[in-house]
Amino acid sequence: MMTMKNKNLPFWNRVPKVQIHEHIDCSLRPYTMLDMWSKVGFATSKLSFPPEIVALWNGEGSEKFTPKGRGAFVANSRRRAAKLYSDWVSSYAKESLNNYLAAIGFHVLPLMHDLDNLTRIVAERVEDAVKDGHIAIELRFAPQLHLGPTGTENSLDDVMKATIAGLKGSPIPVKLIICALRHENGDMAEKLADLAIKYRRYVGKFDLAASETTFPGVLKWWIPAAKRVKAAGLGLTIHLWETNEPTDEDIALLDEVGISMVGHGVRGKRQGNRVIEVCLTSNVVTGQYHTFSDHPVDLLFRSGVLLTLNTDGTLFTQTTLSLEYKRIADTFGWSPSAFLLVNLTAVEASSFSARTKSRLAAQLKRGYKAL
Repeated sequence: MMTMKNKNLPFWNRVPKVQIHEHIDCSLRPYTMLDMWSKVGFATSKLSFPPEIVALWNGEGSEKFTPKGRGAFVANSRRRAAKLYSDWVSSYAKESLNNYLAAIGFHVLPLMHDLDNLTRIVAERVEDAVKDGHIAIELRFAPQLHLGPTGTENSLDDVMKATIAGLKGSPIPVKLIICALRHENGDMAEKLADLAIKYRRYVGKFDLAASETTFPGVLKWWIPAAKRVKAAGLGLTIHLWETNEPTDEDIALLDEVGISMVGHGVRGKRQGNRVIEVCLTSNVVTGQYHTFSDHPVDLLFRSGVLLTLNTDGTLFTQTTLSLEYKRIADTFGWSPSAFLLVNLTAVEASSFSARTKSRLAAQLKRGYKAL
């Protein structure tokens, strides 16, 4: 496990981190995606791949080399393809929040219908988190999006088992968060609640996600399932106040259910004592704020709002949690003690056991003391 004593890593990578808001389907490796798409067929994507990327991945021009040199040429060509693909797909997603969601639908979800792919993607995300200095992470996803092209090839249980398989051997604590989606309904929410409770050994929270612009506020059809999950001892969180400010009805419903964690939650001034899961770069990429300095994270933190720092995803934002920390330090002048505080908040807001939380808090304090 990564520690502060590993001086070969850049400073922000060495800083120990706990993250509680990242979507699996927004955090794939671009190289892995091209590898998977090459097997599915690039032409099958509803969002066409630039020809240059496909040509690079296929190693066009390698026939000019001897067999010995061909392998090195193709390997280098594919690395270039992955970089170009990362830039291209992120630029598309950056055009709007709807584009961000469309990029998931067109370029990510088709790959995650394959359960072997799903297991690999989860395993790689945990591996990348460890390399980035995470000492614990909560990963959220919507299992219902991985049922197959027609929605019948896989069952929800199949999807859960494949996802859990990707956690096998993780050197850090990981919990899953199951997301109901705003364009769905109460019937699906109840099925997902059943799933969360059934796999509670691995699932820590139940969430309501997707477009707040199209389906704003706390949706009442989600509430019964959320209450049942909470009664079973699991946590609740909800995507809110990323694009819209809090309403009286939002506040009343959150209070009614006892929801103390809000995904994003940066709009307005009515966060109260709720933990806000801030995703700085994601908010800039999706156009919520023009620049990092425009973002209210610093004002919220200095006003006493309970914050955690997160990536939301690493693919379309081309970020890491280490880079998030660096951007906040460079933009707002945060000291290591501020990052320790938000990490301790993340530990307390996480769904890990009391024993694990105590161990993580001690590990964080040791790590930041060594700075």
